[in-house]
Amino acid sequence: MKKIVLSVAALIFAATGFAQFNNSTVDQTGSGNSSAVTQTGFMNDSDVDQEGDNNDSEVTQTGDENGSVVLQGPASNDNESDVTQTGNDNDSFVWQDGDFNDSEVDQTGNDNDSFVDQWGDNNDSDVDQTGNNNSSTVLQGYNGDNHTSVVFQNGNDNDSFVIQNGDSNWSEVYQQGNDNESDVDQDGNDNYSFVGQLGDANDSEVDQTGDDNSSIVFQIGNDNDSDVDQLGNNNEAITDQNGDDNSSSINQDGDSNYAGTGQYGDNNTSIVNQTGDDNFSLVIQDGNFNGSAVNQNGDDNISDVLQEGNANNSLVNQNGNDNLSIVEQIGNNNGSGVAQVGDNNESYVLQVGTLNSSSVLQSGDNNYSEVDQFGVGNFSDVKQFGDDNFSDVNQSGDFNISGVIQTGTNHISEVNQIGNSNTSTVLQTGNNHNSLVNQIGNGNSSTVTQSN
Repeated sequence: MKKIVLSVAALIFAATGFAQFNNSTVDQTGSGNSSAVTQTGFMNDSDVDQEGDNNDSEVTQTGDENGSVVLQGPASNDNESDVTQTGNDNDSFVWQDGDFNDSEVDQTGNDNDSFVDQWGDNNDSDVDQTGNNNSSTVLQGYNGDNHTSVVFQNGNDNDSFVIQNGDSNWSEVYQQGNDNESDVDQDGNDNYSFVGQLGDANDSEVDQTGDDNSSIVFQIGNDNDSDVDQLGNNNEAITDQNGDDNSSSINQDGDSNYAGTGQYGDNNTSIVNQTGDDNFSLVIQDGNFNGSAVNQNGDDNISDVLQEGNANNSLVNQNGNDNLSIVEQIGNNNGSGVAQVGDNNESYVLQVGTLNSSSVLQSGDNNYSEVDQFGVGNFSDVKQFGDDNFSDVNQSGDFNISGVIQTGTNHISEVNQIGNSNTSTVLQTGNNHNSLVNQIGNGNSSTVTQSN
């Protein structure tokens, strides 16, 4: 009987001890402030300090060793903070220095950490973390107004970091899975960033400096990596990755540029660099182990790359204005290289089959090149130096070889190879030459040389 009495006494003492470890401090200076704190569990700690008028704070903590600190001011008015933590070892810190700011943090799980610091007026932050060891930090700039940040993380060991400087920037981060990481940094006005990651070990980084820039990132799968860096105004970047181990990098420096990357498969790599204004780049990779690099320097350039298959490679370099490059690779292990220097040049490359190779170099203005390859192991090399030159190469079959070099102005070259193992060489120097080569069959050889 004595042991039973002692056991009951021990339980009563333990329950009393639990209640005594909770701590709440509320300090309000000003008029019309409101604070509500509810704590249930063991070693909860809440500190609310509101200095100003008409500030509202509500903290609800249920679990063990939760900690929440809310500071709204000095001399700040009409701020609202709502923190709800359910689980173990959660920690939330909200500091709002300005007027009409709104912060809502909801953490459910273990070892979650959220830090929100909003300086300025009319900023809005919403953080919702469900899982274990999640961490979110939102800083929305010194003297910045009208920012919006939304972070949702569901899983384990996720990490999100958002910094917004300027006015009226918008950031949304949605992560569901394990070991995902997102880093968003926006400096300027009216910028928009969306990051959606579903899977494990995905990584997204967005850096935007300027006004009215937009970035959208979708990652579905595992171990995908996306990097977006935009410097200037009115730039737009879209990244869509569906698969595993894909990598995308977009760098834009200038105004009103657009870059879109779609990767559907595994181990694809895409790199886009654009410097200037009103440039456009689109890369679609459907398959595995495809690689694409696009570099555009100037204004109003357009690049379109489509890779459908496996292990295709494409390189596009355009330096000048109003250049156009379209590359389509359908099959496996095809390679294409396009380099255009000057203005108003056009290049079209179509590769259907396996192990086809095409190289196009155009230096000057108003040059046109078209290469069509159907089959296996075809090779085409086109070089045009000057203005207003035209080259058309058609290869249908296997292991055909075509070389075209045109130097000067107003040259025309057309090569048609239908069959296998045909060889054609065209060299035109001077002005106004015209060459037509038709090879139908196997093992044919042709050389054309014209100059004036």
